[in-house]
Amino acid sequence: MHYNPQFLDQLQILNSEQKQQLEALSFNFNDFAKMQGCIDKLRFDFIYSSAQIEGNTYDKLDTLALLEEGLTAGGKKYSDAKMILNLRNAFDVILKEDLPISLETCQKLHAILSQELVSTNNCGVMRNHNITGITGTSYLPLACGDRLHTEMKHLFKQYASLDHPFERAIYLHNNLCYLQYFEDCNKRTARCMQFLSLKNDNQMPLVLVDDDPTLYKQYREALIVYYERGDYQNYLDFFIQTYQREATFLKEVQALAHHNQTTPHRKRR
Repeated sequence: MHYNPQFLDQLQILNSEQKQQLEALSFNFNDFAKMQGCIDKLRFDFIYSSAQIEGNTYDKLDTLALLEEGLTAGGKKYSDAKMILNLRNAFDVILKEDLPISLETCQKLHAILSQELVSTNNCGVMRNHNITGITGTSYLPLACGDRLHTEMKHLFKQYASLDHPFERAIYLHNNLCYLQYFEDCNKRTARCMQFLSLKNDNQMPLVLVDDDPTLYKQYREALIVYYERGDYQNYLDFFIQTYQREATFLKEVQALAHHNQTTPHRKRR
């Protein structure tokens, strides 16, 4: 099953009901950006869930020890630790820097995410070989070369033509995964770019706030469906379901913050 250029030209992704549903669930990112406790939680969840999607063997305690104390887990691969540290570094760059959605930003984030996981010459640049198979699917991505680069530029042009924040973030994510522009770390890069796109539109980005293996499986299966059919529906189901969970968590955070602002602090005896 070969690359289908028509997938990049499908720009009507969300129907009006789905747009209204996501808009109703959404929070302004800037309202939470200064809540350090909340951001720390979302930071950890984004890093951890992204690693779990990739099959990382670090559990939550291992990941906490690595991020907070720099301790690697005995008996586990160095590449698993490096994946987590790279995800942390990419997340921090997204949070701290004012990055536009562009091919250059995508390359910058890939260079961070792929550090020591691919050869230095392949960090942040188009792959120089053909991908001969992706686990779980018969899809064969476009061969390397000028056409792959042209399609990548076309992807960002199409992204710029979309104006609904959720629609364009989802478009960006799925098609970065589909193109497989880089040697490795394509899905990680796509999730970071999706996060950045929503952040730039002042919408709360998608973060999996629950450690639920069924969601990781659902995500992987949704991408296989997109690779083979160009059908967004499975990914939309995943996105909306996980965004609902995140919205529930954020409502609780907002309620606690409001309570702290309106309740006088009692002096400790």
